[in-house]
Amino acid sequence: MPGILCSAFAGLLLASCRSVPPAHVQYDRILPIRFLVTLDDGPSIRRPYNPTLAIADQLATNDIQPGIKAIFFVQTEHPRGGGTQEGREIMHWLSLQGHTIGIHSVSPLGHVDHTKMPTNDLPCALEKAKDLIRGLTGSDPLFVRPPYGVYNLRTQSLYADLHLRMLMADVPAHDGVIYGYHLVAKWHAREHFRAALENLKAKLLQQDLSVTPIPVIVSFHDVNPYTAKRLTEYLHFLVEEAQHIGLTFPEKPFYATAEEVTAVGIARCVPPPLVPTQVAGAAPTTEKKEILH
Repeated sequence: MPGILCSAFAGLLLASCRSVPPAHVQYDRILPIRFLVTLDDGPSIRRPYNPTLAIADQLATNDIQPGIKAIFFVQTEHPRGGGTQEGREIMHWLSLQGHTIGIHSVSPLGHVDHTKMPTNDLPCALEKAKDLIRGLTGSDPLFVRPPYGVYNLRTQSLYADLHLRMLMADVPAHDGVIYGYHLVAKWHAREHFRAALENLKAKLLQQDLSVTPIPVIVSFHDVNPYTAKRLTEYLHFLVEEAQHIGLTFPEKPFYATAEEVTAVGIARCVPPPLVPTQVAGAAPTTEKKEILH
């Protein structure tokens, strides 16, 4: 089942919309979906108001579906986050709450593009990140989301060699922080979610997908205090705008167990390249590039 889903969604993520839809497309087709929430760039160690902990609290207690489980893609060596004792205690606590910890940035310099890290440094840093997360959670991390959403054949092959699955997003919230400005506020979150979901629906209508509900990956940033204070509101926006454009939820709208999150993440991975790791000079691939920082 995961292999079938992964192959189906590879076409979805990499294919562009056709100007004239094929004859078999039925625009009154029911498209049941379910959202997988993912968070990038944490953990935050801000005090007294900690955005990462505030987001975890809202995932647990929101009025749409209490007990949502998410994937937190962490910066394992960030000097103001995962590289600190407090940051690592938060990662451990998130795991105890049933959330999944994935790899994002692995550099002590911060949010560093993996394609720009020296060839010998990146595998060592990824191995170190895996060891850290294993020690904090009791299991190897399964997922990686590259900083800025940028990857190339070398980094893709390296992820595969290290048994890491690359998971991108269908609906990025665009809430990365740039010099203190909160993009999600500036760009109107509800309108953005509707546009992203309409675009996704158009692509889904051109797919012959037999697996339901269709997993939809949403990404936020748990270091953003604005997002942390409004996550419940954003969850409402996602559900309401999905329903507004005709998407449905045959079950609960979000995934609620670590087992479901793992299965969906594996199913929605970007397939590894069919090339050897020696492709060291390949140009970055940016079909799914998010605005992070």
